Amino acid sequence: MADKRKIIMDVDTGSDDAIALVMAMLDQRFDLLGICSVNGNVDVNLTTDNSLRVVECCGKQDTVKVYRGADLPIVSTLMPYTPQVRWGVPRREGQRPGGQEVHPEHLPLPAPVTKEQPQSAVAFYLETLLAAEDHSVTLVPVGPLTNVALAIRSDPRIVDKIEEIVIMGGGYAVNNSTPAAEFNIFVDPEALEIVLQAGCKVTLVPLDATHQAYITGEEAKLFRAIGTKPANLVADLIEQRIIGYSRFDADMQTQAPIHDALAVCSILYPEVLKDVEFINVHVDISGGIAYGETILDRRNRTFGDPKNTYFAHGADREMFRDWMLEVLRKDAAKA
Repeated sequence: MADKRKIIMDVDTGSDDAIALVMAMLDQRFDLLGICSVNGNVDVNLTTDNSLRVVECCGKQDTVKVYRGADLPIVSTLMPYTPQVRWGVPRREGQRPGGQEVHPEHLPLPAPVTKEQPQSAVAFYLETLLAAEDHSVTLVPVGPLTNVALAIRSDPRIVDKIEEIVIMGGGYAVNNSTPAAEFNIFVDPEALEIVLQAGCKVTLVPLDATHQAYITGEEAKLFRAIGTKPANLVADLIEQRIIGYSRFDADMQTQAPIHDALAVCSILYPEVLKDVEFINVHVDISGGIAYGETILDRRNRTFGDPKNTYFAHGADREMFRDWMLEVLRKDAAKA
């Protein structure tokens, strides 16, 4: 179909990344050009392996390729006393206990048979985007933005090829890694700042929106009832996320946000994002207590800098859930 939306997924897979990948591969309105892995929720070796597992689960190993990306942030781990180093970024295999985490080291899927591509993620971005028509490819980074920033700095000509960059990351009223910062941005703040200064159309799908787009344990049963491998994986991961969130979030005892899949949904249904504000956004890269904070200039205090980001403060939970169910049911009907 000529009207398919061309996208590249950039992931640190990860449970919600895995669900986002399932949706991007199975919604027939997408032309998924490739998957790039990056360090984040787990080590890049694991995010690459997990991405391959999801591709095989969806039966797309002949058409969807995985490209290994950066194993370190651009700047934030260069000094030994930054918060990132204290947090153990980059994640190393065996560093975190398995089974009780929101993001297990290995997804509950068989080890992949297919292999990652020999080309790096950044090389893939450059080759693919330079060959594309202007403003024709949407980038969907739902982990740290290291790969995207490195590609833009390697060859700024790719900016003209990008239709939009839809980012799951950041927060205004809601954060998680620190009182000021959301995890994806906290891992590599400089990478987001590079992207924000590049001149692309940027949509931020932050925690403010994704925490409103939760799925409940009862709704997970609807996914399981579909009965396909991808639907069962989605149900498994929703239930796993609910268990994980219930251990540290009093408001998430029977539900959990599926952050990254909301970003994918918003590409086809922008109206799933609510209270979207077009505003100037920058990132704190000073290295202090607010390192990684996404800063919204609501009073025009940045010396007249232009507005550069669509920032979503809310989401339509029912629309998001119904889209996921619709895509998985259509996939089941084809089988």
